[in-house]
Amino acid sequence: MPIHRKLELTDVSDTDFDRIDEAVMRSAYSAQNKFGNRFDERVYENEMAAKLRADGLDVHTQVPVTVVHGGFEKTYFLDLVVNHMLYELKVVAALLDEHKAQSLNYAMLQNIRRVKLINFGESRVCGLLLRNAVPDTERRQPTLRNSCWHAQTPQCELLVAHLRAIIKDWGTQLYNEALVHFFGGDGQCLQCIEVKADNRRLGTHLVQMHAANHAFTVTALTRNGAPYRQHLEALLAHTSLEAIQWINLNHSCVEITTVGRNGRGMGATE
Repeated sequence: MPIHRKLELTDVSDTDFDRIDEAVMRSAYSAQNKFGNRFDERVYENEMAAKLRADGLDVHTQVPVTVVHGGFEKTYFLDLVVNHMLYELKVVAALLDEHKAQSLNYAMLQNIRRVKLINFGESRVCGLLLRNAVPDTERRQPTLRNSCWHAQTPQCELLVAHLRAIIKDWGTQLYNEALVHFFGGDGQCLQCIEVKADNRRLGTHLVQMHAANHAFTVTALTRNGAPYRQHLEALLAHTSLEAIQWINLNHSCVEITTVGRNGRGMGATE
């Protein structure tokens, strides 16, 4: 099996969620009142778990989920599971899209509809309920949009082949680390390239390389991607990169775009 779960979670009803969430948020507020908002998230996690267990709820912390594909294997840990409801804890100044994407990925790994983010880093505990709206069948057979993709090297074709195989195993989630693995791991795939302007060396930038002078990036943008594309075009304009293969996971759609120099898409294939 490509996904190994220690706990098999099931979706809770709206009524059960309201009851569970009331107890969880009460324990979260209590934990922040006691410890403030500067401790490591594990402090809040353990404090909440102790209180919730004392109230008779079924509580699990740091629940492992292992994903496997080919020679790649990694274990992720779910912060807090209370009566089958999943909670992810953060201690940050503000919740970002990357925190939301991570939490939704964990919900997808468990094939459940809800996950709730709780942030202790603000002046008052912030809770954000997220809904996984894409069924497991759609994640494993997403719409693939690649009209702006072009295989410039054999490694570009290999990149997409790995992507298709991972989708089949896992659905649309957690690709980046696996793709880095299949292109040599951190030591080979991650490279610092020079950044120049007007023939002046300004420094270096870390990129993921799947072929000489060709990089790839994975995002999970669900709205306007134009600002991110502008970032990629600026990266091309000031480095030796010839093109960037941009993989975007947009719910049940996987968008593959080749961004070339001077803002050019690189044509169509398939």
